[in-house]
Amino acid sequence: MLDAYRTPDRLRARIALHERFGDPHHDLHRWLFDLVLTRTPPPPPGAAVLEVGAGTGRLWRVNAERVPPGWRLTLTDRSAGMLTALRGTLEEAGLTAELLPADAAALPFPDASFDLAFANHMLYHLPDPSVGVAELRRVLRPGGLLVAATNGANHMRQVRELARPLGALEGVEPTGVADLPFDCENGGATLAARFAEVELHRHDDALEVTDPQALLAYLRSLVHLPEVVTPELEAALARWEAEVLAHATPGPTRVERATGVFLAR
Repeated sequence: MLDAYRTPDRLRARIALHERFGDPHHDLHRWLFDLVLTRTPPPPPGAAVLEVGAGTGRLWRVNAERVPPGWRLTLTDRSAGMLTALRGTLEEAGLTAELLPADAAALPFPDASFDLAFANHMLYHLPDPSVGVAELRRVLRPGGLLVAATNGANHMRQVRELARPLGALEGVEPTGVADLPFDCENGGATLAARFAEVELHRHDDALEVTDPQALLAYLRSLVHLPEVVTPELEAALARWEAEVLAHATPGPTRVERATGVFLAR
């Protein structure tokens, strides 16, 4: 059981829940791309495009056939493992990009280097999101567009409530339970300090999760255990897992998604 909490594949477990039980016709990353491609004015031909915190590259996988010819992609992530996965995603999608390890709070690019920048579900991971926003403003050209996806206050509320009891266990750190420092409710003010125009586009829907084990895998991905797990802690985790499965059986479990995308110039 404990190995499931220590897998390096946490992000994939989270993506899997959304891909299995989300509406494929309401995909966030395709909708986000629609927002960009239909902007007035659109990104220029041959646009220099940056994504910070690109992760496994899902944005590019689901939009591979829609990337305009001539776009010059630069994709970054702090994690070497993520960059390896990202390289594989791009090869499968038939896309080329420059891949670089980079900290979003200290981007290794000159001022005014890009026409378009994506920061998808990553600014809230920074200790101070305003520093990342300032860096993105710096590397964007005048009139350049920032696309920043994030969650709303009620995103995955039902899952967070199931994870919350873990915070009472000694040494256990559940993530995704506390309020975010950059979300749909507070992110606009952070962006407005650096950008003249800021728009929020909401993308709210729900998952109908019919597999209790998939829900449990998602919850496990939120949990960080201490190096040494006592028998008492292991027993407490087993009781919590049993409670989760009882709650989710027979199902389905409805999980509300509250997300949004900021467009800033």
